[in-house]
Amino acid sequence: MDTLRVDICYRPLRIGWAIKSDDFQAFRKAVRYSYALWGGRFNPILFVDREYESNQLIDLFRVDVIIPVGNSDEVKDFPQKYPYLIKPFFHDSIFMKGSEHSHPSSNVLDIYNALVYLHDKPEWKEIKDVGVYYYSWTADDPLADIFLSQLGGYPDKDEVGTDYLELLRNASKFTEISLDSEKPISAVTIDHPSISYLSRHGMKRHYGIDQGRKYPGFFVGSGTNLEDLVCHWNLRACDISLWFIDSQYLERYTELLPAWEKAMQDKVAGYRHEWDRKIAVWTRWEDINEARKPFGESKLILCRVSDATWNGLNVRAPMMYFGESSVLGVMSDEGSKPKVSFALSDKPFHDDIWFHQQHLVASVSFIGGLYGDEQHTFNAPYLPELNEFYARTMHFIYDKLRIEPERIGIVIDAADHDSFLYALPVAELIERIFDMAGYEARLSNAGLITKQLIKRLGGVQGGRVFKVPGVRRLLKIHGPNASITKKEALGIIGSRDPDRPDVKFSDHKDLYIESRPRGEKLTAEAVFGYLVEKGLFRIGVDLTCPSCKMNSWIPLDELKHKVVCNLCGHEHNVTRNLTNMNQLHYRRSGVLGVEKNAQGAVPVCLTLQQLSTNLSSGLGKSLYSPSLDLTPKPGKDGVNCETDFVWVTPPQGHIHRRQLLFWPNVKIKDQLPLMMFLI
Repeated sequence: MDTLRVDICYRPLRIGWAIKSDDFQAFRKAVRYSYALWGGRFNPILFVDREYESNQLIDLFRVDVIIPVGNSDEVKDFPQKYPYLIKPFFHDSIFMKGSEHSHPSSNVLDIYNALVYLHDKPEWKEIKDVGVYYYSWTADDPLADIFLSQLGGYPDKDEVGTDYLELLRNASKFTEISLDSEKPISAVTIDHPSISYLSRHGMKRHYGIDQGRKYPGFFVGSGTNLEDLVCHWNLRACDISLWFIDSQYLERYTELLPAWEKAMQDKVAGYRHEWDRKIAVWTRWEDINEARKPFGESKLILCRVSDATWNGLNVRAPMMYFGESSVLGVMSDEGSKPKVSFALSDKPFHDDIWFHQQHLVASVSFIGGLYGDEQHTFNAPYLPELNEFYARTMHFIYDKLRIEPERIGIVIDAADHDSFLYALPVAELIERIFDMAGYEARLSNAGLITKQLIKRLGGVQGGRVFKVPGVRRLLKIHGPNASITKKEALGIIGSRDPDRPDVKFSDHKDLYIESRPRGEKLTAEAVFGYLVEKGLFRIGVDLTCPSCKMNSWIPLDELKHKVVCNLCGHEHNVTRNLTNMNQLHYRRSGVLGVEKNAQGAVPVCLTLQQLSTNLSSGLGKSLYSPSLDLTPKPGKDGVNCETDFVWVTPPQGHIHRRQLLFWPNVKIKDQLPLMMFLI
């Protein structure tokens, strides 16, 4: 069996909490729910009544599922706007309170799992030695919501079924600290792990997402402004270390400000680039200089948060993961589709059957496999809108797959021990991409011919043989029913083109159309041998029928002592003809034998080969399709047209969208344009 390397990163499900922009209770519930989940600190909060901002955040955080928090219809209906973010578990709630016949549990990996997993680990002993602190405050403290967001809190047992605070108490023997509203916040607050820390314990940034602006420091706003509270939460969900400073209560921060500033300076001191070794003041305020006043002469840079902050070009939400593993995947063919099966090993969480209802994501990428198969791919474009299509095509279970930049996320439960993926048919993928644009796409007759030609050549790079002018001339001169000897074929391939006397065969002597010894030059005989071996020319003989006196061509594999004339049907003995024959004859065959110009398959094949050479790089695999017939879907504007080709490039740099190039055969202002879109 063939094998390939499977790299697995285990990460939490990323939940988008949907609330209304004036619902403080929903905000508090979303924060408490997040802290009860392992990795929950990286879940964004979305305002359902600010759709533009929510769209940006969903795209920025690559949200896996949206959970409404609140009772209004607007909140409850919000997830329906994103049908591709399918809830990957049965129950509507994250938490299940349990019953007489079942124990309370969570549908997502939670802190209970983390505490059980860490129980015997050396790092947990170190944490307990430092001392876990649990912070409490009065409900009427003006900084209460800031403390909840910054230091953490758990939902009530009566609400979710599990007493997370008691679990933490038993596991850590924490020290409870009551924050007095009349006294400054102690600098010791930043020295001890708290509920907030535990939610992100053991998590790391994955290198696959560029970091963007990540300056740690302070967030200045008002603790009574829900927009400020959510903005601060979402910035921290991007793994930016920030303390919320309410300028109305600066006397509460007299000890904390210098201690936190020093801690952040120590944190960035070892960063490689000077521009990363900065401490920042973040704020939503229009007057950004006003936000800087609490910090006196400190050299802090100013970062104003606006809509542009969340557009993916400034702040970026990293992929946060628990741990990773590399395993050997086993390749097989199932129903004509390649399939890879692999073990889920080295789990950085507790995988006892007790936690079988807790879901997380195994984010996988592949190295190797599918070499020579350009009709299937494991490198699906990052199009979350196609999550269900990807899931049904690649994983069978429609709600258990999330496409990611350069990776595929499989939703697993904590007790799963293996998984699998089918390779994605490229033709179906491109049809779906055009479907998103309002077009039905089907391979045209020319596209079917080009597809088979590429298959005969072993892939688009096999089209390099068409760079030789003599090959194109040979195909142009001799139609499907014309026979040619090897000598004649070599003469055409190796000679100058009368219409282009400046082009000669020796210009391509260093062209590699197949493997050959280094330094050996390409010859016309090697070119013709390649065409015959690939089945583009078929060997046979021209024989004269004694009955109708006409010549007929008999393929070599059908040649016998007695043959039947293709023209009149007379059976005759051909041994005398064979003894008088001096050489074999060749005819175009396969897809090139369909018609004289093969519906433009050769130039399209050569174009695709050039795109592959110039637009593919490293292990990034481009996707392509030959000619398509495009028809507008009912109710959609557009014109019927045919594309000569479609090419989808690998992602470039930090842009995780791909470019789709195609050449439609419809004139726009008397031109045939090359169309390019980001997908």
